[in-house]
Amino acid sequence: MESKETFSFLERELAMFVRRAEATRIANLKYNEMERSTYLLLLHLEENGPMGIKALSEAFQLDLSTLSRQTAALESKKYVERKSDPADARINLLSITKEGQTQLTEVREQRREFYTHLLKEWELDDCETFAVLLEKFNQTVVKYKRSK
Repeated sequence: MESKETFSFLERELAMFVRRAEATRIANLKYNEMERSTYLLLLHLEENGPMGIKALSEAFQLDLSTLSRQTAALESKKYVERKSDPADARINLLSITKEGQTQLTEVREQRREFYTHLLKEWELDDCETFAVLLEKFNQTVVKYKRSK
C-alpha cells in the first residue's frame, strides 16, 4: 500500500473508531453516568497523586478555565477535595476522595468487563498489540500538541 493510501485508510478508520467508540460508550456502558472527563481526571489523580489545577491543565492540555469548571463539578460530587500544598500554602492541591476512588474503581471494572466481552473473539495477543499501538498513538498526539 502506498503511503497516501495508508494514511487515507488510517484517517478513515480513526474517524470511524472515534464515532463508534463514543456511540458504544453511550449505548452500552451504564456506569453511573460518569462523563469521560471525570473518569480521566480521577484516573490521573489516582495514578499521580494530588495535583494543582495548573499541573492538571498542563497534563490534559486544557486551559485553566475549562479545567476549573471540570474540577468544580468533581468537588460538588465529592469526588475530589482541595487541600493546601504543604510546600506552599498559597497553592491548593486536588486529591481523589474515598467516594471518588469508589466510583472510579466501579466504573473502571465495568469498562474492563465491557471491553472483555466486546473483544472476546480476539486473540489476547491482538488485544495487547492494539493497546500498545493506541498508547503509542496517544503519546504521539501529546508530543505533537506540545510542539505546537
